[in-house]
Amino acid sequence: MVTRTLGRGLDVLEAVARGDGDGLGPSVIGQQVGLDKATVTRLLRTLVEAGYMTQDERTRRYRLTGKILWLAHSVTTHLDLRSVARPHLRALRDELGETVHLAVIDDLRVVYVDKLEGDNSIQLVSAIGQTMPLHSTSLGKAVLAALPEEEREGKYARMDFLPRTGRTIHDLVTFRAEIRRTQRRGYSTDDRENEPFGACVGAAIVGADGRPAGAISVSGPFFRIHDRFQYFGERARAVAGAIAQELGADPGEPADVGGRDISEVT
Repeated sequence: MVTRTLGRGLDVLEAVARGDGDGLGPSVIGQQVGLDKATVTRLLRTLVEAGYMTQDERTRRYRLTGKILWLAHSVTTHLDLRSVARPHLRALRDELGETVHLAVIDDLRVVYVDKLEGDNSIQLVSAIGQTMPLHSTSLGKAVLAALPEEEREGKYARMDFLPRTGRTIHDLVTFRAEIRRTQRRGYSTDDRENEPFGACVGAAIVGADGRPAGAISVSGPFFRIHDRFQYFGERARAVAGAIAQELGADPGEPADVGGRDISEVT
């Protein structure tokens, strides 16, 4: 259980972290955390002495120091996405009986960094290290949907939208609508868009910085996946959220699933 003083100190630290680059004064911090100015000032002095905070001599406002970055680097160095995700992927594979992937974004493509095959006799061809376009895969759509709008639009401007099958979305207006659906549901779909007989659902892993650290997918032959898009998608979304929490993300509120009509994803 967090002690009262430690809890207050962490509240102050987080309040300053949420502020802009110019820092915050004790009065403003106190309003945000519900403490009086004198208490906040004492806590700030302790944080300054510990090296986590500094006070601007001109503005008298407080800012975080590079020691926070050192802490963050120490954590991220030891929290490898693949090792954190692997147990979750294994459980998802065992639950659904289909192949699961873990991927990260590489400019305009996704790269498979892990794969666990299902036990069904018919499998889709994929391999760790393989890259695929953003626009034709559930993994790519999931990552795009989780990016800030300006960054996402920048990628749209450079994407070629080349068809990989007769069902690949290859115009920007339709693709934007697809990404909006992905954002509402919290999961993406690939309905024979990357391979003629393949189907996938995907969900982004949103890290502690609010950016997609990667994405997971569940994939298999169209005839096994299509009628279970919604259930598989919601399970992928839940597992991606569990991985994100283990990476330090705020659990927050569950994503809006949007419409429940399966026709929306076909």
